[in-house]
Amino acid sequence: PLPVAPMKHSVFSSIAFATSAKPSFLALRSPAAASPSHHKPLQLAAFLERTSKKSMGSSPPPADDDLTNKMANLDLTKIEKFAHQKGDMLFGYIEQCQVDASSPDTDNASFGTFLDAGTGSHSLRWISSIIHRERLLANISHDAPAPRISMKSFTAITADEGMRRRVFEEAKELGVEGNGDVIIGNWNEGVRVDKQGGVEFTSNDSDGNNKLALLEGQTFDTILADYLVGAIDGFSPYFQDQIFQRLTHHLAPGGRMYTIGLQPIPDSVAGDANVFCKITKVRDACILLADHRCYREYPLDWIERHLKKAGLNVVESRTYPIRYDHQTMVRQINVGRSKLKLFSSKGMAKEMGKLLDDLEKESLEVTKRQKDGRITLGFDYVVVAERPKE
Repeated sequence: PLPVAPMKHSVFSSIAFATSAKPSFLALRSPAAASPSHHKPLQLAAFLERTSKKSMGSSPPPADDDLTNKMANLDLTKIEKFAHQKGDMLFGYIEQCQVDASSPDTDNASFGTFLDAGTGSHSLRWISSIIHRERLLANISHDAPAPRISMKSFTAITADEGMRRRVFEEAKELGVEGNGDVIIGNWNEGVRVDKQGGVEFTSNDSDGNNKLALLEGQTFDTILADYLVGAIDGFSPYFQDQIFQRLTHHLAPGGRMYTIGLQPIPDSVAGDANVFCKITKVRDACILLADHRCYREYPLDWIERHLKKAGLNVVESRTYPIRYDHQTMVRQINVGRSKLKLFSSKGMAKEMGKLLDDLEKESLEVTKRQKDGRITLGFDYVVVAERPKE
């Protein structure tokens, strides 16, 4: 494997946990929707005047005055940070990798057709910042702007109906619902493992009914797997070793796959950071006692091995140490608290609640001892892989 770049940057953890959901498949293309009236408009007048006769980044040009007014009144404050070079370390690295891989003859790199293989609010906001990149750059006065980069269209996949609804609503709020699809589906539908251990498509589901596999026959220039592998155990247990072969079917020759993941939290460590190890174990115990499935993260070297097994070339990898403050740890404690009402034993729920309270107090004491109020434990990683050109 290629050497991992030194840990030069720190990021806050963006771990998210969800309960399992019964997979289903439903593709929805959103109708155009007016921007909420309470939105505070970004200052776009000068930019809209300059771009009234040409496409705005990867967004379609305004078709009429109503669309122009709608775009001008969008509240883009949620995605402004992505217009700064260091606004988001992981996605900023992905953007720079895509720029570096683009032809030197172009001054506007592109992700082309884009698949977000495990979408969520954070990745959807980043996608929106790409679609709105030109107008975002036109309204910042920063000495280190993000690169000019675009995408033709996006397809966002989730196995959770609640997440699909949240992402869909956010896409409407950010004015990108016409640039792509938000789809609910499961990557293990309509496929089976062949004799060589690879993935092949079938015409029937597990019950023998005719059913097309998710996105069967479609290919994309770029695929993002944003904490996808860690989430699979909550929706498609034991499919982790097949996911990259499954996704490679949808990656165009010469296309890139960007994988973001979390190095598994150890069972214990020496020093103050051990409090978060204890929090994760108790949180997961609460999830299991609520009869839900935990997410399961995989280490960087495992990801690199399985990308290669799927026929991809690992181009490079980078790691980012994670800083945890008190509120970050409390959010994980609250995940455990949210499961207590689902315990079969009220007595057990009460005692587990006390343990979570103790961990919250301990995490506060630990962070107060740190100069900046944060502990460092583990890291996030980004792996860049390419499908060879045929």
